[in-house]
Amino acid sequence: MSSIVKHGLAAAILALTTNTAVAVDTQARLAPVYERLESEGERNAVLNQMELGARAYELKDYETATRAFDFALNQIESFYSNKEGAEQARSLWYEEGRKDFKGEPYERVMAYYYRGLLYLQEQDWGNARASFEGGMLQDAFAEEDQNRFDFALMAYLSAWASFREGNDVMQDRALKELAVLRKGAPTFGKGHNTLLVVETGTSPRKLGDGIGHYELVYRRGRKFDEERVAVVLGGKETQVYPMEDVFWQATSRGGRAVDRIVKGKASFRSTNAGVGGVLADTASTLQILQPISGSLGAVAGTLGAIGAMQMFVASKVNAKADVRYWSSLPDAVHVMSLKSSPGQTATVKLFDKAGTVLPELTQTVTMPDNGGLVWVRSRPSGTMPRHK
Repeated sequence: MSSIVKHGLAAAILALTTNTAVAVDTQARLAPVYERLESEGERNAVLNQMELGARAYELKDYETATRAFDFALNQIESFYSNKEGAEQARSLWYEEGRKDFKGEPYERVMAYYYRGLLYLQEQDWGNARASFEGGMLQDAFAEEDQNRFDFALMAYLSAWASFREGNDVMQDRALKELAVLRKGAPTFGKGHNTLLVVETGTSPRKLGDGIGHYELVYRRGRKFDEERVAVVLGGKETQVYPMEDVFWQATSRGGRAVDRIVKGKASFRSTNAGVGGVLADTASTLQILQPISGSLGAVAGTLGAIGAMQMFVASKVNAKADVRYWSSLPDAVHVMSLKSSPGQTATVKLFDKAGTVLPELTQTVTMPDNGGLVWVRSRPSGTMPRHK
């Protein structure tokens, strides 16, 4: 095991065992992730730190979550270094199963998403915005030299951080980007002080397909029925806006639907597919995307040169599909800004595709004393898949 993995694991275990605020059941639920960190080493360190971070966040162990995502993001950002391992990791034609895991674009974006949520909880608006914008850049870097950004959730959250900070310039810029991606998406009302974020469903799955499992395909998560979310606050029931279909993000590049990935290169569908899932039943649909603008666009414009290789290399590499995936992600993320009072309670209701309420998933939440973030997950993270 490398020194960096040993150091990260030792620090995490020390914090877990010395922090008396961490409940025994939390330790038990995180124990399998620590075991993976120790046994799978550096090759899967980023994957396992992502799993640790998301699961710790779900269990309200925010110190562990922060440490895990800081580790993961540091490694993700080294993706653009000149080290041999980093060059192999970002190569489209290097054998997938031998790479250090750095995640697909949607997974890297979601790492920035969770780190940004942690900043929101601390009401550190500037760092929260920076984290969400870091996720925008990861999305813009996606394959095929698209250099386009279509992860509406990150634009919305960036705008919210700026709204709470009182930075009208940054808020307006993010809302303009959001308007391109989600026409009619809700923004923020006067006096709104609380953001409700509801995650539903289970993670997209990666599977090997074709002869020799050389083709990578995506499938929606399993064992969930929920698609729509509503909140009852002050006797009024309001739908919580379905801002992002994470599965759609997994199965698209630059707004174009991916059929499968062969030797690391995306094979696009002949026509744009609908977003499906949680976004299909709303007035919000993915638009034909434009290159991102402003400072983000300037940075993204330089990304196409990174990792460019000659096409003939593809025929010389036996690139077996990499089916490792971040299993604790949701299927979709719903958002709503609101005005709340200290100690006020709200009921979060979930519905299936037919609009039938799912009472077993109903949750009651308490608004923060001074506004802030209320985060809800429809169901606990499941067992992690065993990756070779």
